[in-house]
Amino acid sequence: MTLLKLPLLTAMVVAVFVAWLAAGCAGGSPGPGDFVRPTVPPPAAAVPTPAIADPAPSRNLGSASAVPTTVSEICPEHGYCGRLEPGGRLTAAAWLDDDRMYLADYEGKIRLLDVSDGTIETVLTGLTVPQGLTVLDGRLYVSDLGNLCDVLDEMLGPHGPERRWCYADSLTTGSDGWYEAHQRVNAQILSYQIDQDGGLDRRQVAVDQIAAIHLEHSIHGLVNDGEWIYVSIGSPYSTPDPDIKYYLDTDPIVAASGRRMDLLGTIARFRPGDTDVEIWATGFRNIYGISIAPDGTIYGADNDTQDGLADCCQLEELNAIVAGGFYGFPFYGTYAAPPEANVIEPVAVLEGTVSTFAHANQDGVYVAYLILDGSSDGFVIDRFGYDVWTPERVFSAEGHTTAILERNGLLYLASFDGNIHVINPDAAPVRILTAFHNDDYVDRVINAGNPPIISEGYEVYIDGGRLIYDKTRCGPVDRERFFLHIIPVNNDDLPESRKKWNNENLDFNFDAYGWRSGSRCRAVRELPEYDISIIRTGQVVRREEGHRRTWEAEYHFGR
Repeated sequence: MTLLKLPLLTAMVVAVFVAWLAAGCAGGSPGPGDFVRPTVPPPAAAVPTPAIADPAPSRNLGSASAVPTTVSEICPEHGYCGRLEPGGRLTAAAWLDDDRMYLADYEGKIRLLDVSDGTIETVLTGLTVPQGLTVLDGRLYVSDLGNLCDVLDEMLGPHGPERRWCYADSLTTGSDGWYEAHQRVNAQILSYQIDQDGGLDRRQVAVDQIAAIHLEHSIHGLVNDGEWIYVSIGSPYSTPDPDIKYYLDTDPIVAASGRRMDLLGTIARFRPGDTDVEIWATGFRNIYGISIAPDGTIYGADNDTQDGLADCCQLEELNAIVAGGFYGFPFYGTYAAPPEANVIEPVAVLEGTVSTFAHANQDGVYVAYLILDGSSDGFVIDRFGYDVWTPERVFSAEGHTTAILERNGLLYLASFDGNIHVINPDAAPVRILTAFHNDDYVDRVINAGNPPIISEGYEVYIDGGRLIYDKTRCGPVDRERFFLHIIPVNNDDLPESRKKWNNENLDFNFDAYGWRSGSRCRAVRELPEYDISIIRTGQVVRREEGHRRTWEAEYHFGR
C-alpha cells in the first residue's frame, strides 16, 4: 500500500512533544535521598489557539519526516502512528483533499490543517459551536447553532467565560422557557465557497429555521453521498415524554415562528442549492456523527437504548438507518407507543454512552463512545463487522473522540482535547492513556542521559512522578502482569486499607499501561502523590498451576 506525504513520524511528534513535555520542578525533601514527588504541571498545548478576533496566521506544528512507502514503515506493530496537536476543543473534521482537512472547534473557528507538513491556518471565525462539516461541489457545509448563545444569554443571563456551552438547564420541562427558546433560536446549515488555497468566502445559508434549545441535543453531523447532504438532528427533550413532543408540535406560537419542529430527532437530507429539506428517518434521541457505508446505508449511534436508562446514563444503540425508518424515540417503550409502530431495532447495543461518531467502510462500522464496563479504557472506538455485530476494540484513550476520518487505510481520530491520533486499525487495539504514554516521551527520558533506577527484566527510569519501563527485545513473557509496591516515607500517607501492609499496591496489566513499539515493550505508570522511600517492582506469570515471578527488583531512595 502506497502512502503519500504522511508526516506523523518521529521528527514531527518529537518537535511537538519536546515543546511541552518538560520535566517538573522538585519539591522539598523530608530526608537525605528520599524521593519527593515532583510537582509537574499539566502539559500545555504545543501551539496556542489564536483568539477568534485574530487574523488567520499560518502556523507550523513541526517539520515533515521522510515520505513513507508502506503502512509498516509508519505504524509499528502496536498500530500507533503518531499524532498532530492542532489544539482547540475539536468538534468536527472533514477532508478537503488527500493532505488537508478542515477542523471545527468549540470556540467557533474553522481551521485548515495540512497533514503533509503540519501547517495549520485559521480560515473562518465567529461561528456558534459548529458540530458538523462536509465538502461537496467546491463548498464547505457547516452545521451552526446560529443565535442560540445570544438568546440564552438574554433569557438566563450571561454564562461567563464558558458561555458557548449554551446549556439550557434552567429551561425546565414544560416551562415557558422551552417554548420561547424554540420560537427564537435559529440553528442553520451554512455553506462557504472554497478557494484554491482552501480559504472560505461567499457565505450562504443552505438550511434555515432549525429548532434548537441547547447544543447537546441539536444539529450535529453532516455527511454527503455526492448528491445529497445528510444531517443528524437531536431531539431537544432528553426523556421519552410524548406530551412534550405533542405540545411542541401543536403549539401555535412555535408553529408561527417558522421553526422546523418536524426535523427534531431525525436524519434529514437536502441537495445543494435546494431549500427543500426532507426527512430521511425518524425516532432518534440524539445522534452526533453519521456515516454512509459502501452499500449506501447510513450508520449512527443513538443515545437511546430501548432498554432504558443504565445505572448512570442512557446507553448507545448502533443503528442501520434506512429511508423511512422509525427507530423508536420518544414513543417506543412508553405508554403512548402506537401499536402499529414498525420500530427498527438497533443492530447492536453498546455498553457505553456519550457516542460522538460512527465511521463506516468496507470492514465495518467504527463507533466512538465512553465505555461503562468498569474497565480503565475510558473513551474507546470499537469496530462492528457487518456480518456479526459484536464489538472489536480498536482504540482507547482518555480523550473524547469527536470525528473519525480515513485515508490510505489509516484512521485519523480528532478529539475534544485538541489531538489528532493516527492509527493503523489492522494493528489494533491501540491504547493512548495520557500525553506520556508514547514513544516520544519515553525516548526523551532515555536520551536525557539519566541512568535507570532498575536494570533487571526491564530498564526502569523515573521522571516527573512517573515510572518508565523499557525493554529492547520483548517477547510474550515480557507482557505479563507487573507488580508495583510503593513504600512511603510516612506510613500515614497510605490509603487506610494498605496501612497494615506498609505499602501501596499498584500492580497492573501490560495492556492497561503498556504498548509495543516494534521489538520493544514500554509502559508508563504514575506514582502516588506522596514522598516515596522504596519502590519494589517486577513481573509475574500467572498460570493455573501456579504463579512465578520472572524478575523482581527494588530501589531505595537515599542509598
